[in-house]
Amino acid sequence: MFNNLTIKTSLKDDEYNLTKNLLSYLNTDYPVQNFDFKSTIDKILKKAYQQHSLSAQEVAQNALFLIYEINLAHPLSVAAKKQYDPIILYLRQSIEHQWLNYEFRDLKEIPDLTKYDNFDDFLTSVWKKHPASHHELFDFIQNDASKEQVFMFLKSDSALNLIFFDLVAYTLIGAQPETRGTISENLWDEIGHGDNVLTHVNLYKDVLKRQNIELPDNHYIDLYSVEALSGHNAFMIGAINRCHYYKLLGVMAMTEVLDPPQYEKLVKGCKRLGLIDRDVLYYNEHITIDIKHGADWLQTVISSIVSHYPETKKEFYLGSLLRLQTAQRYYDHLLCEMKKLD
Repeated sequence: MFNNLTIKTSLKDDEYNLTKNLLSYLNTDYPVQNFDFKSTIDKILKKAYQQHSLSAQEVAQNALFLIYEINLAHPLSVAAKKQYDPIILYLRQSIEHQWLNYEFRDLKEIPDLTKYDNFDDFLTSVWKKHPASHHELFDFIQNDASKEQVFMFLKSDSALNLIFFDLVAYTLIGAQPETRGTISENLWDEIGHGDNVLTHVNLYKDVLKRQNIELPDNHYIDLYSVEALSGHNAFMIGAINRCHYYKLLGVMAMTEVLDPPQYEKLVKGCKRLGLIDRDVLYYNEHITIDIKHGADWLQTVISSIVSHYPETKKEFYLGSLLRLQTAQRYYDHLLCEMKKLD
């Protein structure tokens, strides 16, 4: 969702009243009365990331999602003026700090990354060994899912797919000069080589349209659980925080290597249900093009930066893990929800 005049949420309310008050603060010029944002978010984060409350994590991740939406809001919106508001910055940075610490809590120590001369090969092995790379969700879609269940996947895939151009564009800002050509080529592919019909956004909308799936204004974020919110935020944290830029490149690299084998299974599942190649043009396009994109992110972009700045390996590694871990939890949850439709 982008260029919206107001920030919207699918989480209507929460026991802390954070969501309601945050929306009011973002969308109006009036101060929120009788609500302490700082003490409230501190309380939520304690429950979320010290007491492991999933409901509190959802409130925190949804708040972070809403704050990130400021960066894609209409430039003349009230929310756009709050981009660097002290209260918003406090909320965002507090959530990000606690979330990342929690995300990597089981990472007792970082491997000795200096010993990997071919760092792209190391990241490839991280991807291949991770459960997200061969998740049962896609075997289920290929072999067993009903049309209704596949349509749930398509809907849940919408919000992120429809801002992917913007996410790639964020990687160009301050990019190492020798990586700009590769990133720009990726961006050129996203916009269909200048053909508006073939932009990946429009190809995805076409997938939905051909199945009579109406795309709502909120791009189905009402389907977003805490797992999906975290996965979405894993991109945005690196997009708008310069200190997490290298994590974003790791997130992007893992996304491009994850997609082709999974989309192959998705397409087979769609054809099993009677869809034709024209119905899944978006996914067929990504099966082929993302193989190149994955290699480009790892072998050209990341390897080039590592050759100049070896100390960046840790950030690329953490970004890769962030994408793989959030993807695995998202797949776990989505598979569970899809099976409830059976």
